[in-house]
Amino acid sequence: MDGIGSVIAIAFSLLYPLVIWFLVKKVRFEEESYRYLFAAFLFGAVVFYLAAIRKFYALFLTGYALIGVDLFATGFIEEAVKLLVLILPFIRVRLDEKNGAFYGLVVGLGFGGGEAIALLAPAAANFYINQIFYFIYLIQLYSIAIMPLTQIEILLVSLFVLPELLSSISILSFAVFGPSLMGLSLISVFERMFVVLFHASTAAIIGYGLVRGKTLRFYLIAVILHIFINTFAVLYAIGIIGIIEVEVLLSVFALVLFVYVLYKKVLRAE
Repeated sequence: MDGIGSVIAIAFSLLYPLVIWFLVKKVRFEEESYRYLFAAFLFGAVVFYLAAIRKFYALFLTGYALIGVDLFATGFIEEAVKLLVLILPFIRVRLDEKNGAFYGLVVGLGFGGGEAIALLAPAAANFYINQIFYFIYLIQLYSIAIMPLTQIEILLVSLFVLPELLSSISILSFAVFGPSLMGLSLISVFERMFVVLFHASTAAIIGYGLVRGKTLRFYLIAVILHIFINTFAVLYAIGIIGIIEVEVLLSVFALVLFVYVLYKKVLRAE
């Protein structure tokens, strides 16, 4: 397994969001304690795995039913666990109208980092496994090409063996030869960069509402935004749009939302 790629994946997943909130802290929140900010960040990362337990319904649902339930459940549950971190007593006691959105931002960055580790590290670890299977399938293809086959055997191989074999080779070609660093897909890194920003934005919205006594209202706003962005993935899953369109839409929406929340909610002057 590609251990170096996994290390890079974990380092990126943690350092990228840490740098963001460190820079925001330097701009406006220098007085905030690193101890509590690190706690908020780490708890945010941990509760991603708590939220992932929701996937138990995949044991009972399939197809469009699973897609539909997942679309709505993800938004409600993931935003709820971010709120859970913010109302932990030792964090909640430190929140006020000046820093509530900032602490939410930190929790969301931690959540996004935890999710990035869960997705990027296993993908990097599987890089060499994909390489092995890729060359196995190439050997199988070569073996078929040089085998002396009858016309009936050629027909059967063409109908039932070659399509599956060529499909597997095509999929693994992208995994093995696509843009990567030590097995860590750069396309996946690109996507995670913006997903982390999105999680930070919705958690900041929740933190903003929490300190103003409007928790439910702003929690529901975060949930609606989450469901909206997940709709892109649903449209891809049912074949309406392609992966490139999904990445572009997700990136633009997440970046615009983050910039808006950062300047209007986190850094705004009271």
